[in-house]
Amino acid sequence: MSFQPLLIESTNEQEDKMGETQRTIDLEIAQNEIFDVTIIGGGINGACLYHHLCRLGYRVLLVDKGDFACGTSQASAMMVWGGLLYLRNLDFLTVAKLSRDREAMIRHMGCEVSPTLFRYIPSRDSGRNKHLMASALYFYWMLGLCHRDRPRVEKTFAEKSFLKNSEHDDSFLYQEAVLNGSDSRFVLKWITEQESDRGIALNYCALTGGEFHTGDKLWRLTLTDEVTGWARVSKSRCVINCAGVWTDSINQQFRIETPYRHVFSKGVFVGLERQDQHNYPLIFDMGEQGDVLSYIPWGPIALWGPTETYMPTLEGGFYTEPEDVDFLLDRANRHLKQEVNPPDVISLRCGVRPLVVKKDYSKNCYPLDLSRKHQITRNSEKPWISVYGGKFTSCVSVAEKVEEHIRGLVEPGRKPLPMPQNQAIKMEWDEFPGLPSKVPSLRSCIEKERCLNLEDYLRRRTNISQWIPREGLGRNNENVPHLEQLALQFSGGQLAVAQELVQDYIETVENRFDSVLTQVH
Repeated sequence: MSFQPLLIESTNEQEDKMGETQRTIDLEIAQNEIFDVTIIGGGINGACLYHHLCRLGYRVLLVDKGDFACGTSQASAMMVWGGLLYLRNLDFLTVAKLSRDREAMIRHMGCEVSPTLFRYIPSRDSGRNKHLMASALYFYWMLGLCHRDRPRVEKTFAEKSFLKNSEHDDSFLYQEAVLNGSDSRFVLKWITEQESDRGIALNYCALTGGEFHTGDKLWRLTLTDEVTGWARVSKSRCVINCAGVWTDSINQQFRIETPYRHVFSKGVFVGLERQDQHNYPLIFDMGEQGDVLSYIPWGPIALWGPTETYMPTLEGGFYTEPEDVDFLLDRANRHLKQEVNPPDVISLRCGVRPLVVKKDYSKNCYPLDLSRKHQITRNSEKPWISVYGGKFTSCVSVAEKVEEHIRGLVEPGRKPLPMPQNQAIKMEWDEFPGLPSKVPSLRSCIEKERCLNLEDYLRRRTNISQWIPREGLGRNNENVPHLEQLALQFSGGQLAVAQELVQDYIETVENRFDSVLTQVH
């Protein structure tokens, strides 16, 4: 079962009218104006590009068939890194570029990105040679132009208190960066904090058809709004396909040929209770496939993973399977002193990585052996640009490169915005049972961040569903009364409707969380 967006009904008639009117206004504008650029996809690439183009003076429409950041962008490790593991492929140029992008984000986005020490823990019995690893870390540091802290060895460290001593001796410390809040909120900020008369962003608005007219050189795109059910035709001079894992299917829908395609790798994390002495992200050498597993402190939990599983089809990658959790718990119990079992899992994160390959690629290799480069390709016959791959670290540089392609197709109709580029939206804050700190209030998220259902709020506007067991319900559904009170804001104050919304959410959690863990060996 999945959640459908609802028109927000409020007990406050004025607020209710304002919320409905704004979306209606946006849809009418989408129908009646000619946009310089339409962006398909509100993940990290689409969101960052939306901000970048609006700031440069383009009139931009952003549409996503689901919520913003509801795909791969909500399931990352939240690391802003230079790609240390990509040294295994001798892809030094990509590592150097990602390191440069990391430094730019640290310099210019200090409120969102922070430098953080990482601790690499070699395997005693297998994996990479320690001396080789030390050399690789120094080379990695130099590829980043020595901007981060110099790598060093530490034999004694706080995290040893919860690790199996027989497995670990010393460790290597090196510096990367992490997102301060969450990946989904990072995406959301590019969109909501930049909205102005230059751009309109619509979630739950699907691109269901369209064609390019050579006479007036405009795309006519059919938009079907999931909230109102209305269909609109929007006009645009240029289209940018930033649909992530859906890029190929969108291109096929519009008969766009490119030299690239995506192959898919599923990555799953489990969220476990954070240990008291867990200060830094830990990177464990698996000794298998040359891969690693990470143990990343995040608020009250720690993320353990991810898996790296080749997926022959996209559809198979959206769901956590019992064998994914079984694999992760088995590897965790090789390294952690206290045994972890299925009841100890607080949350699950599952995402599909879109990896770029040539159109004729036919090999079957371990996904980590594939390049993490992004590719941007412009159609030779129509004003259509496709973005393949991409990472949080490279989102700004991708946006800048896409804009270079756009310049040859359309010029901005407005003057660039002066610095600073954005102003933080002022939010109200509320408490949620079981969390030590407050979270953005549902009312603020509805009014200012296009939050349209409970899952939008619990999963992407806040970290509730990742930090509270069973996606915010609690171990024994103890948070159901609180969720029913929240759901009143989607039900016009009707308790029966609110209870039905929460019951739908309970069934969803039982299907995608409880049923998975009960099948883990």
